[in-house]
Amino acid sequence: MIGEYRFFQEFFDGQIVKQETDSYKMFKILLFSIFSVAGIFMTLMGWCSILPLIMLEVGMIWNFYSGLGRKISYLFCILVSFIYFYICSKYAIYANALIYIACYIPFQLIATGKDYSEGEFVQIRKKITDLNKILFVVFFVILVVFLSLMSYDFGSRFIVLDVLSASLLVCSALLRNERYLEYYIFRIFALALSISLWIIAALEYNSVECAMIVLMYLSYLLYDVVTFIFQSKTYVNQYMLVVEKHTKQENEKLINEKLKKYNSENGR
Repeated sequence: MIGEYRFFQEFFDGQIVKQETDSYKMFKILLFSIFSVAGIFMTLMGWCSILPLIMLEVGMIWNFYSGLGRKISYLFCILVSFIYFYICSKYAIYANALIYIACYIPFQLIATGKDYSEGEFVQIRKKITDLNKILFVVFFVILVVFLSLMSYDFGSRFIVLDVLSASLLVCSALLRNERYLEYYIFRIFALALSISLWIIAALEYNSVECAMIVLMYLSYLLYDVVTFIFQSKTYVNQYMLVVEKHTKQENEKLINEKLKKYNSENGR
């Protein structure tokens, strides 16, 4: 068996949890090591306090190794969120400060209760419906308006980038919680805007703390891009695209048939 699987009634085709390849595991270790060394060097040089380094290290573990356990992931989420909230508040980047506390922590709590999979790597294959697209756009617009008004009232710096990046980060987190494939689109744009925001903040304040956040988001961006490529090359995309909804038993039969076909075609 290539991977373990668990079935979800709301999914079109069920889920397969693909085991991570050696090359993918090596990529994560290499990415974590490079950014850890950069963060440690910046801290040892006395350019910033220990808090941004803790946020960088814990944030990478939280994102790269989500299979460590529900409680550990939730604790890491809380730790990163509060450090990020403190740094954002320090530089008057209030929309980002709010969403980490008000959205990321609750979303992580919801995610820990769903138990999506039993393996190391979850395929994000759920297809978003037209109705959900409309609701999602409405939610995004309301969020942008609310964060804009709040940021203006509190005197936030870099309001446009702050609000847009924060809104996209919330949307990407929501999409990931529901296992929508569109998560990657929102996530990449959100991370690109977040990197731009903190580069500008780093230059404006001449702050290495802000530069450390740039490192954190850059590591996330590289990780998500490579992860998306890794997912797009798996057998799930080739063999699991089914439009109709099935019962758990039908899903199980279908997956077994597709896996047998895949194994026979690849000499397994």
